[in-house]
Amino acid sequence: MNRNFLKSKIRNICSNVKRYEFYDSSVIYKDEKEKKHVIKQNDNNILEIYNYLNSRGFGYLPRLEYCDNDIYVYEYTSDTNTPDEQRMSDLIKMDALLHNKTVYYKDTSLDEVKEIYENLILKIDSTYNYYDDIITMIESRVYMSPSEYMLARNCSSIFSCLNFCRKELDEWFEIMKNKSKKRMVLLHNNLQPNHLIRSEENVLISWNKSVRDLPIYDFISVYKKYYSDYDFNELYKEYLKRFPLTEEERKLMFIILFIPPRLLLSKSEIKATMEVAKLCNYLVTTDKLFMENEAKNTEKQNDKVYE
Repeated sequence: MNRNFLKSKIRNICSNVKRYEFYDSSVIYKDEKEKKHVIKQNDNNILEIYNYLNSRGFGYLPRLEYCDNDIYVYEYTSDTNTPDEQRMSDLIKMDALLHNKTVYYKDTSLDEVKEIYENLILKIDSTYNYYDDIITMIESRVYMSPSEYMLARNCSSIFSCLNFCRKELDEWFEIMKNKSKKRMVLLHNNLQPNHLIRSEENVLISWNKSVRDLPIYDFISVYKKYYSDYDFNELYKEYLKRFPLTEEERKLMFIILFIPPRLLLSKSEIKATMEVAKLCNYLVTTDKLFMENEAKNTEKQNDKVYE
């Protein structure tokens, strides 16, 4: 964010600025009437997004006051103190409503399906090789550090997840190769609890990263950020009540979720142990989400991803 640029734009709009508050991607300023406004760089054609969402009956947007090719300004809305769990629940419900209001079908091709399949196979294989190399190195040591021992004890779970991903991806491809359409929505693409402003009417802010894509990606991104902070089993059910996912969408979502993130290896043994524990927690939490919501037949229930 270019602060000086935004300040100059503010002065063009409001000649008598009382105060500036600087944040990562925005500036809040107060005018001569003590009224607050938010200014952000317009890097995603915000006016077009506003017009589209209003045309689709999704009006949970901050009131737009000014917009040009460089910046946009909207009315500042005071937030209400809300329990974190309730705010996240409202955020997921709002996202499901967004997808309901903007869903449409788009042509897809076998080449497009193959591209997704091949990219995920590459990611699965590279992740498998990454952890296989680490485990081989660990097993060659005479003495393991605490983080290495923890990783070695849980390596079977990592490889089970990756094998599961491969199997599910093959099933997903068999479904999709005969499909000619896919569901598309407008993704907010930057969901965070503090982006939902609770006032007289809930308002969802920070639309500068929104894109049109498959509906699963909003849930994937918010899950990966906050999986250890909230009960995503209930949040997932709340989402599905309002926007049920198709079989192929659910499969693809869990394939992406089950690919383990790569460890951020650290020279500090304490930090390294914490990172391994974080990885193990991610695998357990994701398996629980899958088993409680998607493993509906006996075969999948008996063949757990994580033991």
